[in-house]
Amino acid sequence: MSRRRLLLALLVVALTACGQVPVAAPIPASVPVAAPAAAFAEVRAEVTDAAAPAVASAHESTSAAVMPVVVALQEVVQEVMPPAASTAQASVISPAAVALIIRWEVGSQALYTRRYESPIWPGGASGVTWGVGYDGGHQTRQQIGVDWSALGAASRLQATAGITGLAAQPVVRDLRDVRVPFGLASDVFGVASLPRYHSGARRAFGADGFDALPADARGALVSLVYNRGASMTGPARAEMRAIRDVCLPGTDVHCIARQIRQMCRLWRGTNLEAGLCGRREDEAGLTERAR
Repeated sequence: MSRRRLLLALLVVALTACGQVPVAAPIPASVPVAAPAAAFAEVRAEVTDAAAPAVASAHESTSAAVMPVVVALQEVVQEVMPPAASTAQASVISPAAVALIIRWEVGSQALYTRRYESPIWPGGASGVTWGVGYDGGHQTRQQIGVDWSALGAASRLQATAGITGLAAQPVVRDLRDVRVPFGLASDVFGVASLPRYHSGARRAFGADGFDALPADARGALVSLVYNRGASMTGPARAEMRAIRDVCLPGTDVHCIARQIRQMCRLWRGTNLEAGLCGRREDEAGLTERAR
């Protein structure tokens, strides 16, 4: 069995064991051992797509059981195909969308320095988080090492990989002396995190419809995926599916904005309402003003 077939087969087994339903897709053709980097990147994208339902489920649940398995499997994948270092590139979304994400993740540089320069645990199903919303619990050791290679404490942050929920509390206490400067956090956000979430949003909503949107609208959807993940499965994702299936075919930014606002039903009456509904309102406003 080829590497690609083996890795995807392992993924299906692992997700099934976690009670997740992997996306239905044919097992692709084999890849030669000496396959070029582009082919490896394609395999990584396929594995990411297949894992998306489990990853997104872990983002929005309090279960600490799913994410360690998913991350462990991604570790196996990256042992075969190590993550490549990201390189600087032009921003993939509009400046207004970049500002929106940074504002909702860390507020401002001054607030970041006061509150977020050391790793935190935001609660819920999150893992130890640092930088501009960088959640170590949803990353692999290899990916953390690549993304944060410029930080002296990168090897300590790698220990957070796959640890989410209440299990992250004692881990974050051991990292209180770690400092992540705002400049480095911004660099990793722009070079590593933002392109990764842009690719995830583009795959989730469909490249044709996504690419046809104005830059601000694309950025609003990237912010949405940055915050909620890219899963399209389950009743909590009804609005995500409507954006993909109803709004995007007609490039209807007002339809997208309506669906984003309707997501507030998920947090109404909870302690998350002010923050998440406020973010959805900002994303909706950016979308309907997009030209």
